[in-house]
Amino acid sequence: MKAKGPGQSALLLLDVIDVLDKSQVSYAIIGAFAASFYGVVRASIDADAVISLQHSQADIKVLIDELQKAEFKTNYRKGDSDDPIGAVINVEDHFNNRVDLLMNIHGMAEDIFHRTIDTEFMETNIRLIGIEDFIAMKIFAGSPKDLSDVAGALEISYDRINFPLLKKLLKNYGKDALNQLELLLKENRQS
Repeated sequence: MKAKGPGQSALLLLDVIDVLDKSQVSYAIIGAFAASFYGVVRASIDADAVISLQHSQADIKVLIDELQKAEFKTNYRKGDSDDPIGAVINVEDHFNNRVDLLMNIHGMAEDIFHRTIDTEFMETNIRLIGIEDFIAMKIFAGSPKDLSDVAGALEISYDRINFPLLKKLLKNYGKDALNQLELLLKENRQS
């Protein structure tokens, strides 16, 4: 166990990644952790990742069992029909550090896991969400914090973005998402 106290959700994430890798579950780190990779540093009390399972109750149970064998507390919640997140597994350690494993996000491209960025954090190989998928998901989420993350990523990582791919991904989230990107790009050019 890497976390030695509270406020270390990023370290808990590394332990969860070990379980995901051993269970052969594809994942992509999202949220504040990914935002910092793309140049937008902000505080967060938890760590987030999207995962790919067959979405059968048996597969979910197997993963939860593996997480519990690693001595983590888990809570599984299925989203309502109007919830953009199909399901989430909340994982906590005994310090109350938390990792949220999100599944079946509405509009998320299935090939997201083929565009992850492999990197290393604290001597652990990790996979981060690709910048185009990161921006598309953040625009779809649409909160002021999410849009601020997008604005920061556009400012700092603009040259790394494949805009035709980003626009293709945003089509999955609807016309409003494409319009929001245009507004953010216009603001970015003005600053």
